[in-house]
Amino acid sequence: MRMQFKRYIYLAMFTMLLQFIVFKYFYPFPNFMQDSYNYLRSAAANVDANMWPVGYAKLISVVGFFTHSDTILVFIQYCFYHICALYFFYTLQDLTYVHRWVRRIVFCILFLNPAILYLSNYVTSDVYFIGISLVWISQLFRLVYQPSKWLLAAHLLVLMLAYTVRYHALIYPIISITVIVFCPFSVRVKIASGMIMASVIGGFMLYTTAVNQQVMGTRQFSAFSGWQMASNAVYAYAHMPERPPLDVPAQFVAIHAKVVPYLDSLQRVPMPQRPDGWPMMAFYLWDPGSPLQPSPGAVNIADNAMHLRQMAAVAPLYNDYGKYLISQYPLQYFRYYLLPNFFQYAYPPVENLAVYNDGRDTVWPVAQAWFHYPSNKVYTRSGVRELVIFDCYPALMLIVILFFISGWIAYYRVGGPSFADNRFRSALRIGTFYWIVHYGFSVLASPVVLRYQLLNMILGAAFGLLLWQINILRIPAHRKHSAA
Repeated sequence: MRMQFKRYIYLAMFTMLLQFIVFKYFYPFPNFMQDSYNYLRSAAANVDANMWPVGYAKLISVVGFFTHSDTILVFIQYCFYHICALYFFYTLQDLTYVHRWVRRIVFCILFLNPAILYLSNYVTSDVYFIGISLVWISQLFRLVYQPSKWLLAAHLLVLMLAYTVRYHALIYPIISITVIVFCPFSVRVKIASGMIMASVIGGFMLYTTAVNQQVMGTRQFSAFSGWQMASNAVYAYAHMPERPPLDVPAQFVAIHAKVVPYLDSLQRVPMPQRPDGWPMMAFYLWDPGSPLQPSPGAVNIADNAMHLRQMAAVAPLYNDYGKYLISQYPLQYFRYYLLPNFFQYAYPPVENLAVYNDGRDTVWPVAQAWFHYPSNKVYTRSGVRELVIFDCYPALMLIVILFFISGWIAYYRVGGPSFADNRFRSALRIGTFYWIVHYGFSVLASPVVLRYQLLNMILGAAFGLLLWQINILRIPAHRKHSAA
């Protein structure tokens, strides 16, 4: 088994280097989106709090201590993902018997996935977070059958790292604590690990809140959450066929007076041409023309420290405003935001993966300064025609979900839990629990897009293959038993 895994390590290293060399020939510059410039500004200013968690900005800073080469940064995050994916790949081999064809398909999904390759070329936290998450969930699988205190300590460190990178990690402590409770540890170890987790995460939140007050002038853990609440509520409010006049509380009069005329103007725009049309995107959160923006029409808002401070200053008010709109129209909020986002989770829009550099041939000054570019011009040698491949990914995500669910149902119909490996049964429960919690959190939190779903695509495909492998190998015996 170990010799076989060594061969896969060498193959993964070879394919990684080959893909990277060929890819960087066609894409000599990284890919940038609005988030990228905020991370670069955070790294350049060495701040400890911002609109997003600063874990990825710290990675940029660490790499920048040695070199400001964009190629090195992209290679490091691509290599980091591969190391994490190898750990996940090796963990799957420990869960149950894996047929060689299943192993080969999972290898291709992990290491020959075009979405991972292109996402690694982005200056964003996405592929970094996917790598951390693969290690995090692999450790959860192992803690059930390999209850080592060292592994538990390592898991707490990985959990903390994930927490500093993306707000999606807010659900990770819930899942980790639930799994640890059922692990074969003593009650003392379980209580101690829960207290350590709570104290470390609580300390991080208190520190971030204090730094936010220093940097942005507002005491809050995340200014982003207040804006997201308002954005989601206004999206639903904007799509209501009729909006009766609201006698809003005094603190919301000013913002409501900006929102209503703007939404009224959209009624004259056909739905396909509306900026807040389908698929759902974070239009009201980030678009310069959004009525929620403190300075309408501002440009480079993610790279504008003063603008971000203005956004942070009104975030608590926006959080309350969003909750107020939802409380006034709960059914409409479900109909025009939650329900569409529920389906968008299964068929996520491609968003930034479908374009290079947001369709521009220039970058913002912060990127030019950080990477020491001689000019703000960037280019590719590919013509980006191949990006059409990502138009297939939303349908692929839907297929993966159906593949996993059908495999899960068939697995129970053939009595899979009665003969499957204990390790696999535990991992399947953990993976299913994660998916349910993630589904609920994602739908409630923000509009779902493809790059947020790549981890789920990997997990769904891997477990779907393992489930159908068990079904195919055991169905004949099950039918024979039923006939008898």
